Amino acid sequence: MPKKSASSRRKRLTQRKAERYRKPKPAKQIDDAARDLGPVSECTEDRNDKENENSETIATSVQVYMEHDYYSSSTETSEMGSSQLSGRTPEDTALNLADNSRTTLTQVAREQGYCSSSSEVSELESSRSLEMVAKVKSLNGNDSSRTSLTQKNMECSKSIAPPSGMKLLTDPVKKSVSPATSAVDVSSNFNLLLQVKEKLELFLFKRWLVIIDKDCLHVVYYSIQDSLVVQRSLVVSLSGDVKAFVHNEPICMSIFKDLDPAIPLEADSINNFVDRIVSVVNYFKKLQVCGGIDDKKFQPAWSSCPLGYTDKNSFKECRFVETFRSHLCLKVVQERTWRCSECKKMYGPLRRRISALEEAERHPNTSNKYLSERHMLEKMEKLQKNLRNEKKKNSTLQERMAEMIRKESVPVDNQMADVLTEILSNSNMTPAQSIFMQQQVKASQLRNASGMRWHPTMIRFALSVHLTSPAAYEMMRQTGMIKLPSSSTLFEYTHVEKVSEGIDETVIKSVADRLKAFKEKHKKYHVLMADEIHISQNLVFQKSTGQMIGYTSLDDIESEVANLEKCLDDPNHEREEVLASKMLVYMIKGVSNGIKESIACFTVGKHLSANQLYVWSWKVIGALERSGIAVVAYVSDGASVNRAFIKKHTPATVHRSGIIFDTINKCAKDRILYFIADVPHLLKTIRNCILNSRCDGKKSRRKMMKNGKKISWDFIIKLYEMKKGKNLRKSYKLNPMNVYPDSYGRMKVKLAAQALSGTVCKDIRSQNWDDARETEVFIEKVNEWFDCLNGAHSSQGKKTNNSNLNPYTSVDDCRFDTIANFLMYLEEWEEDAKNPNQTLNATAGNNTLNAGDCNESEIEDGVFNPEEDTPASRRLLSSQTLEGIRLTSFAFKPLVSFLLSEGVSFINARIFCQDPLEQHFSKIRAGGGGNNNPNAAKLLNRNRVLHTIGQMGMRKRKGNSGEACSHVEVTTEPLAKRRWTRTPKLLQPLE
Repeated sequence: MPKKSASSRRKRLTQRKAERYRKPKPAKQIDDAARDLGPVSECTEDRNDKENENSETIATSVQVYMEHDYYSSSTETSEMGSSQLSGRTPEDTALNLADNSRTTLTQVAREQGYCSSSSEVSELESSRSLEMVAKVKSLNGNDSSRTSLTQKNMECSKSIAPPSGMKLLTDPVKKSVSPATSAVDVSSNFNLLLQVKEKLELFLFKRWLVIIDKDCLHVVYYSIQDSLVVQRSLVVSLSGDVKAFVHNEPICMSIFKDLDPAIPLEADSINNFVDRIVSVVNYFKKLQVCGGIDDKKFQPAWSSCPLGYTDKNSFKECRFVETFRSHLCLKVVQERTWRCSECKKMYGPLRRRISALEEAERHPNTSNKYLSERHMLEKMEKLQKNLRNEKKKNSTLQERMAEMIRKESVPVDNQMADVLTEILSNSNMTPAQSIFMQQQVKASQLRNASGMRWHPTMIRFALSVHLTSPAAYEMMRQTGMIKLPSSSTLFEYTHVEKVSEGIDETVIKSVADRLKAFKEKHKKYHVLMADEIHISQNLVFQKSTGQMIGYTSLDDIESEVANLEKCLDDPNHEREEVLASKMLVYMIKGVSNGIKESIACFTVGKHLSANQLYVWSWKVIGALERSGIAVVAYVSDGASVNRAFIKKHTPATVHRSGIIFDTINKCAKDRILYFIADVPHLLKTIRNCILNSRCDGKKSRRKMMKNGKKISWDFIIKLYEMKKGKNLRKSYKLNPMNVYPDSYGRMKVKLAAQALSGTVCKDIRSQNWDDARETEVFIEKVNEWFDCLNGAHSSQGKKTNNSNLNPYTSVDDCRFDTIANFLMYLEEWEEDAKNPNQTLNATAGNNTLNAGDCNESEIEDGVFNPEEDTPASRRLLSSQTLEGIRLTSFAFKPLVSFLLSEGVSFINARIFCQDPLEQHFSKIRAGGGGNNNPNAAKLLNRNRVLHTIGQMGMRKRKGNSGEACSHVEVTTEPLAKRRWTRTPKLLQPLE
C-alpha cells in the first residue's frame, strides 16, 4: 500500500476538523448560549413565530461581538477560534451562531442586508485576508487569558451604553454599491481598525476602552462604580477627524492645544494615526469635569434660577454628588480648576436669590421679578391684609368724624363757610403747618388750658423755641395770638430722667433701640467725636440728687495724685475742690443712619491731661460697644492733649513716618479704630500759617519758601487791592473779612476756605507773577485736598460742578491719589527746607519768639510753639499742622474702604468732622441769651432738651459749620412725661 504524503494527511485532518465544527450544537449548548446572550437567546427561542424579531436579535449579537470582542461561552469561544483559523471574521462567527440556531447563513445575510444572494455570501467569506488570519491566531494563542478577557468584556458590555454617534452594523448596505467591492472595503477598514485597537491598548490607562465600529473607532472612559457608565468618549473617524464627548454631549475641540492635523487611516500611517489618538487621550485625561456650583448654601436657589440646571450626577462622577450648572457650561476644566468660566457667572444670580430667600420680609418697593414665588405670595397676602385694615380704619375714622361734627361743630353762616372752604381748598400747607393749625383750633375751644393734650410734634416745636429763647417763648404765649404749652409742661417732658455728669445711659439706650429697627449691618457704625466747651465757674445745687454740680470730675487715682503733688509742695495745704471751667462733650454720629446724639459730658479744669482723656474715651467706647453701637473712628481737633492721647496707643498699622493713625479697638478686637483730625480745623491752621508768612518788614513768625520761591499772604493782599474795585473778577470770593481777618475771623472756617479757594489760585496764575509761582501751587494743592475731604451731601458735587465733592463709592477712587500727591508735595517741601544751603539767616532774637505777641486762637490752633520752631521749620507749615494732615490722610482711605466693604453704598467725607458737635454747642449757647458760657447744670439740662427734641430742632441755615436743613419733621412718636406722685405726710409718733 503506497505511503501517504504528509500534505495529504494534513488535508484530511483539516477536513475532519471542519466537519466537526460544522456539526450543529446540542440543544443544551444552545440554551447556555441563550442564557449568556440574554435578550438575544430570548428572541431566538421565539424565532419560529417571530422571524422579524429574530433578525433584529442576530444583528444585535453581531454588534456586541464586533464592539466588545467577547463570546457567550467557552464552546463558542473555541468555535470562534476555529473560524478565525479558517479565515472567518467576527461577522462570520455571528452568522455561525445563527446557523446553530437553525438559521442558514444565506438567510441571515439577506435579512441583515449584507448580501442579496448565495453568491454574494460566498464572495464575502472568501474576501478575508491572510493578515486578518494571523491577527486572529495571535489573539487565540492563550485560551485561559482569552477566556478571562471574554468574561471581562461581557461584564463591561452589559452596563456600557454605546456612545452617541455610533453606527450600528444593522444598517443595510446600499444596493447601488457592488457587493464584492463593498465587502472588500469593509474588510480592509476593519483590519486597519483592529491594528489600531491593538496598538492603542498598549498605551491606554486604566478604565479606558477601545471599541471598533463599522467606520470609526471609539475610545471611551467608564466610571469606577460597579454599574459602569461612559463618562467621556472620543470618536475617531477613518479620515482622522476626532470628536470629544463628555456626558454624551459634544465639547469644543479648541481646548486640545497643539493638536496635530488629521491623518487618514491607511496601511502606512497606522503609527502616526495611533500617536495622534494617544496624544488626544493623554490631554483628555488631564482635564477634569466641571464641578459647577456645588455649594450647599446655594442649593435652595437652584430650582428658581432659569440660567442653569441641576446635575444629579447620573454619570457617576467622583468630584461632586449633585451640582448646579450653567446652560452654557463648558463641561471640562483644567486639572487644578474646579469650575468653568460660565458656571462662575452663576454666583451672582444664586447669591441674589439666596438673599431673597433668607429675608423674612422684602422691601415693599422691590420689583416682583427679583422675588421668589414664596415672597410674592407673602407680598400679596400682606397687601391684601393692609387693604382690609385700611378699609376698616377709614370706616372707623368716618364714624368718628361724623360723631365729632355732631358734638363739636360750630355753626357758621353761609358766607363764612364759603370763605373757609376756599382757604382750605387753595392752601398748600405742609404736614407741620396742618398739625399746627389743628392744635391751635383745638386749644382755642377749651375752657381750661390744663385739659389740652398736645401733639408730640407740637411739644418738640415748643421745646425748640423755648431752648432758643425762653423770654421770646413767654412773650408769644402772653400775647394770646399763639397757643403754646406752658413752661412747666415743657419742664415735665425734659426732666423725666435725672441728669448727671458722665455717660448718659438714657441716651445710649434710646440710640440702641433705634438701631434695632435697622436690618442693615452697616447702620450700626458710628463716628465718635470729642471737644471742649467753656462753661461758667459756679456751683448749682441739684435737688433731685442732692449734689453740687460745677466741680471738676476726676477719677479717684487722678484726684489722689493731684492732692499728693500739692501736699509735697506745701505740707500745710488743705484739700480743696477745683471748679470746672470746661466741659468735655462726647457725641456720636451715624455713618449711614442719620443719628446724632450727645452721649457723655465730663467737667474739666483748666488743663485736661492725656491720661484722663484716655480713661474717659475708652470708658465711653466700651459703653457704646456693649449697647451694640459700633465705633469706627475717633475725631478730634489738633489740640496738644488730643495729639498726646493718640500717641498713647499702639498702632495697628506701623508707618515709616511714625504717625499713629489707627489702633485695635479694645472693646471689639476684630475691628480697628481710626483717628481723624478735624479737617476744618486743619484748614484754619494752614491759613494761619500762610497768614503769618509776610514780608512786611515786621517781625513775622514764618517765612515759608519752596524751591527758592516764597509762599506769602502778600500775594493775596496784592491781588485783592488790585481788583477790589472791579465788578467782574475771578477772585470774587475775596473780601476784607477774609483778606484782613481779625481774631474772630481767624476762627471761622468759611473765611479760610474762601481765601484758599481755586478761584484765587486761578486769578493769581493769570497775573503771571514769577515770585508767586509756589504760592499759587500751594493754594491749589490745599484746595484740592480740602475738597476731597469735605463732601457734605450726595448732590453737592453736581450743584457746584466740583467732582472732588462727590461721595465715595469705590475703593479705587482717583481722589485717593490726589490726597497721596499732597503728602508727597509736603515731603518734598520738608526736604527742601532741610537743605542747609537755603537756611534762613535768622538771628537768635528771631529764633525765640514771645508767646504774648500771639493771639489765643493762633496758639490753640498750633501755629506757634517757640520750643519746637527752628529757622528751618519756619519755612514750612507748623509741625502740629503737618502731623494733623498726615494723620487724617493716612486713616481716610482704609476707613472708607472698610465701610464700603461692609455694605455702605456711598460715603460723604464730611461725616468725619466735628460739624455736628459745633452745631450742638451753638444750640446750647443760644439758650443763654447774652451769656455764651452756660454753667454745668444748664449745659446738662440743655443736652437733655436737645435729646427730647430729637432731629426736629431748628438749626441755623448758615454758620461756622455750614448750612443745615430747617424743615420740621412731623412725628407721632409719644414723649415720656414725668408724673407727680403725692407723698403722704409723716405720722407723728405716739407718746
